[in-house]
Parts: sequence; structure tokens; C-alpha cells
Amino acid sequence: MTAGALLSLAILPPSKVIRNDGTRCTKVEYSSVSAEATEILKLFLNWKMLLITPAAWASNFFYSYQFTNVNGAMFNLRTRGLNSVFYWVAQILGSVGIGYVLDFSLPSRKMRGYVGTAIVALLGTAIWGGALANQLKYSRHDLPEKLDFKDSGSEYAGPFVLFLSYGLLDAMFQTLVYWFIGCLADDSETLSRYTGFYKGVQSAGAAVSWQIDTRKVPFLSELIINWSLMTVGYPLLLVLVKLAVKDEKEGEEGAEKGVASSFAH
Repeated sequence: MTAGALLSLAILPPSKVIRNDGTRCTKVEYSSVSAEATEILKLFLNWKMLLITPAAWASNFFYSYQFTNVNGAMFNLRTRGLNSVFYWVAQILGSVGIGYVLDFSLPSRKMRGYVGTAIVALLGTAIWGGALANQLKYSRHDLPEKLDFKDSGSEYAGPFVLFLSYGLLDAMFQTLVYWFIGCLADDSETLSRYTGFYKGVQSAGAAVSWQIDTRKVPFLSELIINWSLMTVGYPLLLVLVKLAVKDEKEGEEGAEKGVASSFAH
């Protein structure tokens, strides 16, 4: 980390960067702190960001439940470590898979948005349904015997596949939200604010979820909260596809007119 920080001092300012074809990088003009603060506050009144807020809040909210009350409650130490490896491997597969659907599967960006949201919603419903079936087998006051990866096949395999599926859904859900953010603006300045808003709401949700867990809320209640938060986000993302996501051939002006027309109707 220290080496990386020192190396950043060697980065050329954009004004001195020349590409291989002889062109120069775009000159970066930085706004003032007051202007940036004003623009950030405006995001809390931006209808696009408000539609993303439930999904942003939910996108890390489930970590306390999944890592503490499933992986932590059901498996011994070495098996928790093994499960975590596959959790993150599943994230790689999930992000690549849904990324292909959202970027390359269909000619129309709007249709890709509809299809991608539907896939994540259906998969999410199935995974949380499996989580419910698993959760009914134990509670905070009636913990199961710790599982080891060397236990008999079905005894370990079911909970393992469920935990792996959590990682798959996590990556797919977050990739979906980032894709929506990427569709909402063409300039990096606006996109950086949108992404910052998303990460801020996401972190706030995660902070609340860990506080809920420290207060010994029943495992089943935590599961229902997580499932409900993610489910609320899906229809709002579909609304965002209809009102804000434009196909590549449409210009910004046409997209804005389309949004205004939709609200008028």
C-alpha cells in the first residue's frame, strides 16, 4: 500500500499525456468543494438515484446474515475458509455471466436491461427460497452441529451450494446496478457522483445490517428483511429501464424527451 501511494506521485498530469496517435488527453477541470457539495446534495432529489436507492441499500445488507449466520453458524473454521474461496469464485462467474447478458446479448440496450433484471430477480427469488428452506432447520437459539467439508456428501453439499449461490447472486445484483448507473450519463464527472452516491448508500445499509445482527435479531427475521429489500429493488429498476435507459442510437436530448413524455402519461 505504501509503495502504491508513492508510485501515484509519478503519474503524469493529463495535460502532458500524449496518445500513440499524437492526440492529447482531455483537459481535466476540477470543480470547487462548494460546487461538488451542492451537486452531491442534489442527488438526494434526483429521481434516478431515488429509484436506485433501495437496490443500493440492499446490495451489501445481506453480508452480516450470510457470513455470520450461515457460514459462521453452520460450518467449522477451516470449512468457512474453504466456503469463502468458492463464494468469491462464484462472484467472478456471476459478474461475467450477467455482464455478457447486459452488454452483448441483444441489440437493444433497453431489452438487455429488462432481460438482465428479470434473470437476476428470478435467480434471486430461487436462492432466497432455498435460504428460507435451510433457515427453517435452525435458529439463533438452536444452532446446528458444525459441518466440515469432509462430512458425507448431501450433509455438506446442500449448505455449500447455497453459500456459493449467495456469492453468485451478490455479483450479479451489484453488476446489474452498476450497469444501470453506467447507462444514466455519458460523462465521467456525473458518473463518479452517481457511483459515489451508490457506494455511500450501500455502506450505510451494511452498517445498519451489522447493528441489527449485534442486537440478536432472529435469523429468520434477518433473512426476510434481506429478501424483501432485494425484491423491492427489482420493479424500481424496471421503471428505470423504461424511463431512463436509452438505446445507443438515441441522443441525450431524445432520451430526456422520452422521460418527460413518460411522466406526462
